[in-house]
Amino acid sequence: MRFKPMRIVRFCVFLLCFSGFAEPSRAETGRAGDAGGYLRMGLGARSLAMGGGSVSRWDDAAAAYYNPAGLVFLKSRSFSGTVSAMALDRRLFHVGYAQSLGSDTTLPVQGGFGAGWLCAGVDHIDARDFSGNDIGTLSAWEHAFFFSFALKPASFISAGINAKVLYYRLPEITSDGGAVTATGLGFDAGIALYPSSFLQAGLVVRDLRSAYHWDTQNLWERGAQTNDEFPLLIQFGVSAEPLDNWLITLDIQKIEGLPLTVSAGAEWQIMDSAFLRGGWFRDRITLGGGLRLFLGKYAARIDYAFVSDPVAPSPDHVFTWNVFF
Repeated sequence: MRFKPMRIVRFCVFLLCFSGFAEPSRAETGRAGDAGGYLRMGLGARSLAMGGGSVSRWDDAAAAYYNPAGLVFLKSRSFSGTVSAMALDRRLFHVGYAQSLGSDTTLPVQGGFGAGWLCAGVDHIDARDFSGNDIGTLSAWEHAFFFSFALKPASFISAGINAKVLYYRLPEITSDGGAVTATGLGFDAGIALYPSSFLQAGLVVRDLRSAYHWDTQNLWERGAQTNDEFPLLIQFGVSAEPLDNWLITLDIQKIEGLPLTVSAGAEWQIMDSAFLRGGWFRDRITLGGGLRLFLGKYAARIDYAFVSDPVAPSPDHVFTWNVFF
């Protein structure tokens, strides 16, 4: 079976568009985006407003994404949902649940667990043939399903791991209009330190063995099986609460093939239920705020983040809803 010319164009368009989900620092240096860029963009409006998120903070379900070891220190069960609106018809969504198992002192070892679904996509992609004729619009989506677990062997330290099931779908690529898909499995591993009530630290290694596995042997005559590997990411962070209503974070991150980057952020609790936040994330300014609500026996928090983008024509707007119970 051979590609039709129109299918070749569509396939190339998808590759170009999805490179837009690669981290901005790589795009700005003129190098093509690596696989799994959406997993390195940060998650949650609170974390993004404070400079892209820290591996040393674990206050809600986003802890499973940033550092699974922090699940042990969650103070309540958390369910969260995030919607990110970005330029160029890109979208990113997340839903997750996490809780600690530390309240039962009869357990021999305390722990925590979580699960979540993160997906990213591009809509309204203009597709044209080699003659420049409009052949419609396309869309595509990537998915990651997280399963997280952590253990605390001592009161001040914990270790955790994420298992990630990866799925990528490119529709209308084959000669008969069918989809091409890729699957994969990856892991994150982290350590969390809680030496005092006002100081926390964390270290995480992300995307261990993460890769998309493609099989195009039935797509055209010279098709093959290939692996599209994700770059390894290592991040270390510290956070402190120097005053009752202030929180500051500092993180150092190394993505395979790129120089070190530093991000920092702060949160100011201006009243019992309102927060203001700001940060610096990979040459981008981040701002935001949050509002805490009480719904009967449940507590909720609504967060917003504004993330500037030096490459895209407009900034990112991120909204997160957290429920604690």
